[in-house]
Amino acid sequence: MGSLSTNAVRQIFAFCINGPHFDKVLNKLQLVSAIPGKMVCEMKVEEEHTNRGGTLHGGLTATLVDFVSTTALINTERGAPGVSVDMNITYLSSAKIGDEILITAQILKQGRTLAFATVDITNKATGQLLAQGRHTKHLGN
Repeated sequence: MGSLSTNAVRQIFAFCINGPHFDKVLNKLQLVSAIPGKMVCEMKVEEEHTNRGGTLHGGLTATLVDFVSTTALINTERGAPGVSVDMNITYLSSAKIGDEILITAQILKQGRTLAFATVDITNKATGQLLAQGRHTKHLGN
């Protein structure tokens, strides 16, 4: 399987986000660009995305890391989403209601059975790094 067109990636987004499952929490996520193994998305932080302190919820940050890196992985020659075996997030700064954030996922390596991705979440206006995630996925045999 080859990499997907930007339109095909948008269709994957719509399928996941508009379905009845947990990914619908990402309904405000917008695709900016997609090339094989790299994806950039953006989202405006709204009240529904925040914790009680009024900043981007850490659980939503983890969901962004998971979803965007998995979609970037699908958009590679192999085309397999894999299953998560490890994910970690380092939280460096906060995003508040009204902030626009960029989520950039890069596939670092795909081996025979594992794939490795990194995700940077930055403030779109300032470029400040808000969180950085690493995601390891098992691709099967």
